[in-house]
Amino acid sequence: MTNDVSAIAITPSQLAETLAYTLPYSSVMLWGNVGIGKSQILREQLPALFPRIVAAVEALRNIQINFDPETDEVRIVEIRLGDFDLLDIAGVPFVQNGKQRRALSDLWVEPEEGKRLFIIYLFDEFPQASRAHQTVIQRLGDEGRVSNYELAGHPKTDYNCEKGLGLCVFAGNRQKDKAQSVGMGNQTGTRLVHYTLTPSTENWLTWGAENDIDPVVLAWIKQMPEYLHKLDPNQRGQEHPTGCTPRGLEKLSHALRMCPPPELEMSIYSGIIGEEAARSFIAICHAGRSINIDEALVDPDNAPIPDEVGHQFATASLLIRRANKDNFANIVTYLSRHGEGGWSSPEIMVFVVEAIKRRVPIVAETATYRDWSLKWADIRS
Repeated sequence: MTNDVSAIAITPSQLAETLAYTLPYSSVMLWGNVGIGKSQILREQLPALFPRIVAAVEALRNIQINFDPETDEVRIVEIRLGDFDLLDIAGVPFVQNGKQRRALSDLWVEPEEGKRLFIIYLFDEFPQASRAHQTVIQRLGDEGRVSNYELAGHPKTDYNCEKGLGLCVFAGNRQKDKAQSVGMGNQTGTRLVHYTLTPSTENWLTWGAENDIDPVVLAWIKQMPEYLHKLDPNQRGQEHPTGCTPRGLEKLSHALRMCPPPELEMSIYSGIIGEEAARSFIAICHAGRSINIDEALVDPDNAPIPDEVGHQFATASLLIRRANKDNFANIVTYLSRHGEGGWSSPEIMVFVVEAIKRRVPIVAETATYRDWSLKWADIRS
């Protein structure tokens, strides 16, 4: 298994459910392209999974764990193997009573006195680590121990979970992503369950609206979803490889809010997402600057709606940025004008209203949002 592993593709919205059904009986290897946010998504989703995973382990082993997040210690520990040598992982050897032993490495977490430990180890960039590193670490998931460290709750070391429960998730890039992956040997790969994380436009737009990504970036990706992840792995050998990825879009949002002068926009944005994507993004930025959104907020029944789709998405970004509870009703009225002289697609309306709801949650409690949800239920589903 020296080449890339064939693994079922899942989206970020499917990841938590997939892990909940897999981790109770096996360690998981999550593959994915460069920059799609594997590690960040795992950090966000893993903590909430413990109650479900514990319940599944109880059913599989016919035991009672009685997990209590208030009294039990809960940890997510991220380790990048490339940052450590083998002694950091296995522990420094020493001789005691004529026998060679190893000091417990600081990498491994022991429970606080009187507490059980519920821990998920996230081994990031696992395929980029040496085969020797991979072999040592996979023993933790497969055998429940590394050197003299034992993983709580592993079926081979702590079947009844008296010490808690420990799990292992591995993540990294494929060899075809040109990310310095050395691949994975059969002895390691066959001990894991493999999935491939793929970008999802709708998942990312939802995440972006909830995590303060600039509305101009959201509107651009809604209009041009091909730029959510446009990275040619063949250019990885070039001196300055660039491309558009979810990781880069977050940086782009920060850069946009720095308000760089027009003469520097191309240099800055292309350094983040590449020249092709930067030209497309700058076009929607320039379109937005020519739009007066105030009229739509004050007189939504009569304010003009741009003819060009690009200008409509630019307008959408401005509406999201300016929205609050007081002007929300007028924004919905403006967005609900379809047909001749109106919006080109109801999908733009749905995108804007749902993005506003995530950025300004209080609007979901208004009669305007409730009425709108019922009226456009078929399009929203």
